[in-house]
Amino acid sequence: MWVLKLYRHSLFLALFALIFSAYVAAPVSAQTAPPKDRTQLPPPDPILPDEERPETPDPDSLPEDLPDDTTDDDGVSDFIAPDILKQPDYSRMSSEAERRARLDKLFVRLANAANEDQGELIAEEIWALWLDSGSASVNFVLRRGAAAQTNGDMKLARAMYDHTLDLMPDYAEGWARSSRLALEEKNLSRALTEAAHALTLEPRHFYALWTMGNVFEQLGRNEEALEAYREANKLHPKLKSVEDRVNALRSSLEGDVL
Repeated sequence: MWVLKLYRHSLFLALFALIFSAYVAAPVSAQTAPPKDRTQLPPPDPILPDEERPETPDPDSLPEDLPDDTTDDDGVSDFIAPDILKQPDYSRMSSEAERRARLDKLFVRLANAANEDQGELIAEEIWALWLDSGSASVNFVLRRGAAAQTNGDMKLARAMYDHTLDLMPDYAEGWARSSRLALEEKNLSRALTEAAHALTLEPRHFYALWTMGNVFEQLGRNEEALEAYREANKLHPKLKSVEDRVNALRSSLEGDVL
């Protein structure tokens, strides 16, 4: 009999424990379950190790040919980048590359000079670069020849120019000066040959083009003279002496425009 009572008592305790545990667990599960109307956000971006993070582009690695202005269909630029963005970094260039870059900028300015005076000032800057051969001794000999030529001492000028070309055969200014002297010496063949050689080394040498035009005129080859003058005029539009010869020869060859 006592065994049955003990069994009933144990069964009652087990049933009571089961009901109590279910009652306690219900609020907890209700609190942890997310509300049905809550918006689900995407998980945050993972924090990657340094070696897996995407690299920030280096400005120096960007393409060099990115446009620095926008242009309409008619070719007119709407935006001009500040000059500081267009300035070449001369510190990273060799001396010859820097010289070419400076000449390029000067020739752009020369082609857009407002008047003859401004053009002459820019031309003087170009000549300063042309006169610098990179050798102090060559520079001295050439300048001594130029001074002698100005003073009318043709013999000394010829000796100095010949010595310049012996010292530096690839020096365009030496050939241009020697060509001009040959023209004054009435040696037209040498003048033409040396002007052409100067232009091989420096195609934009408007002084050599001027000399070549003078030689062609003296030889009666006016069409070739006009072509040489026109090329010089493209480079130095405000040089009146060249412009005058272009107009004179064009009128002679093509006739006056009515």
